[in-house]
Amino acid sequence: MATLRSLAGLNNSQFSKIIKDQRSRQPKGQVKKVRSLLTTIEHYLFAWDKVDCCLLVKNLLDVDKWAEGKKNTDQKPSADRFLKITLTDAPVFEVENVQTNLDGSLIVLNGPQGVACVELPSNWPSLEAKQQGLSVKSARSVYIDQKLLLCNSRVRIQEVKFHPGSPTNSHLVVLTSDNCIRIYDVFNPSRPEKTIPVGPKVGNHSLHSSMTSGTTFSSCLDEAVSFDFGTPFEDTRSSGDQQKRDGVPIFLFPVYVLLTNGDVYTFSCSVQSNSSRAPKISVIGPLLMQPAALDNYGDDACSLLCLPVLPPVLVIANRTGNIHHAILLPRAATDDDDDSDQNANIADDLESLLSKASLTVTDVKPDSVLHVTETLELDGDILDGSESFSSDENVADNEGAIQLRRDPACSSRYFVVHDYGVHGVVVPLVDTLSELASKPDSDVDQDETKRVMLAETVVEFILCSRTKSSAAAPPQGIVVYPLPPTLLVLLDSADIQVISLSRLLKPAVRTVQTTNTTKVEKESFDTIIRRQLQRTHSQPKLSFPPGTELKVAEVVKLFSRSVQTLREEYIMKQDAVREALEKKSRLLELHLLQQFDELSLIQQSKEELTGVAHQLAEKYEDSMEKQRSLTERVERVLYEIQRRSPFMTDAEKQMGQQLRLLETKLHSLTQSLESLKRREQLYGANAIQQQDRSTTIGHLSEEQKTSVNEALVLQSADIAGLLRSLQQVKKKLAA
Repeated sequence: MATLRSLAGLNNSQFSKIIKDQRSRQPKGQVKKVRSLLTTIEHYLFAWDKVDCCLLVKNLLDVDKWAEGKKNTDQKPSADRFLKITLTDAPVFEVENVQTNLDGSLIVLNGPQGVACVELPSNWPSLEAKQQGLSVKSARSVYIDQKLLLCNSRVRIQEVKFHPGSPTNSHLVVLTSDNCIRIYDVFNPSRPEKTIPVGPKVGNHSLHSSMTSGTTFSSCLDEAVSFDFGTPFEDTRSSGDQQKRDGVPIFLFPVYVLLTNGDVYTFSCSVQSNSSRAPKISVIGPLLMQPAALDNYGDDACSLLCLPVLPPVLVIANRTGNIHHAILLPRAATDDDDDSDQNANIADDLESLLSKASLTVTDVKPDSVLHVTETLELDGDILDGSESFSSDENVADNEGAIQLRRDPACSSRYFVVHDYGVHGVVVPLVDTLSELASKPDSDVDQDETKRVMLAETVVEFILCSRTKSSAAAPPQGIVVYPLPPTLLVLLDSADIQVISLSRLLKPAVRTVQTTNTTKVEKESFDTIIRRQLQRTHSQPKLSFPPGTELKVAEVVKLFSRSVQTLREEYIMKQDAVREALEKKSRLLELHLLQQFDELSLIQQSKEELTGVAHQLAEKYEDSMEKQRSLTERVERVLYEIQRRSPFMTDAEKQMGQQLRLLETKLHSLTQSLESLKRREQLYGANAIQQQDRSTTIGHLSEEQKTSVNEALVLQSADIAGLLRSLQQVKKKLAA
């Protein structure tokens, strides 16, 4: 079983030192803006080296081994090795974003002036583990549509992402400043496979923006700035019959595009089939946002994120630090003839819409509505939370003021990267919608829909990289390492901060709302303690650039805020929990003493009941003896009463008749027996005389012997029958 690893020694490793050395070699005066120069493939961390234009790779599994070996002097420290991947065609543009595809075979490098793709060698993990220290490997790199994206100064790249539905994990989706989304295959990078115009057309005044290094681009109010993918669904249109006959279903991915004026456009596309017979992609938008706002929720939108849930939840960020959460739902049916009723009912009420919305994967309808559920205002300066997140000057100097990053380890959490550091946002709405989606529509009631609306979003300032009075120091990349859940942040000073995600704020523990008809369950003591210990805000980790000097007033204010957070979020809550535990302990002691008293009473009652049980057992035995004696007496009395009764029953009469018949038979049998005895005497005398004669005369002849034997046999049979009859009569008389 794998053990959880600590990455605390990553900032002191040779990998981090190389990044810091390269950072010191960079020319000064560069525009400081939020970038994403970190990415991961499994347990390998990739960082972009701006000076040497190469990729640095670190095995995160070796960090804790090297740190432990360095602390233990008796043990030889493990090798602090890392890999350097050079490119065959290094990008000539400034790289601001680094990301990998799903299988980790490709890495895309992009900036405002170009896109390049790196094909990693298949044996790069083994090369990293071969030797100690630095090992170097070369990788093939190609430019994507070099003629349009690199050489055309009228077009700049807004955002680049790998298409999640690519069968070969090689399709790139590029959003450009001309409000077009182009889909490229990195193995055929010279021309796009699809070009999809989104939103209104961009004028020439926007296309001729300055593209020189170190100069920012002027923004247009209707310029597309960000996009993201939604949950895929199977294509049911007739044009996909050919693919379906081949046994390969086509899945469409919704794409949501954000414009600087806050408008959101959407369309669905797939890269599985590039046939000319494929249906034309229709762009829907701008989507109606409810409740309506005069400024359309800000005219300085800069980043978009789609959380993986149904219905889709879109996160829209503005440069001023406002973040809007919106659910994409179908428009409620209203009466078109009554405009006033339609406006009053802005039946785009979340509760009514959620109760009617289907939680299955479907395409976006033209009448869909973005219902804004909440708006978050991020703290700008850690020393003054009331200050605006970003001033007008900051916005001008830093076009990418805010970036939204998804947390791959938690679907309901995302990170906000900005000039002041990193915020973490947990949206319980995502988990609640996932629970509703797993239930049948018949089991989703109104109470559960209300519970969706009551879920409060948790916002936490995780890392602070600067104050308002200090120089800009935006993070240069963040990445989430899953084992254990850890946030790695590359700062502008090239330090790598390691933050454990298990210590972040969590949604508040809420009791289940029950109706009057349902049984109210008592809240457990553990739930009460967790709710009392629940933190509402925290003190961010401070990591200012080297050489930053704070004023005495700022230090005092920072110290006061830290002490206040410690007092309110830890000491006071722990004191309240201590009092609750002491109160609970006293109650339990009283209950224990009461239970001991009840136990002694139960023991006494047990002894008394045992004595009573013995007495009852003896009385029961005595009563059983008396019952038997009384039963015998009653039987004798009944017998005597029956015997002395002057009247005969039918059974007695029948028995009398049978006795009389037996008496008659006995009399006849007695007479027969007497006659037989007389015959026996007579035959006995004759036999004696014959015997005397035989002695004188001689032996009987054979005929005489035969006749005598026959006579004797007959007599013996008669005698035996008479004896049996006599015995039967005796038995009957005796009965």
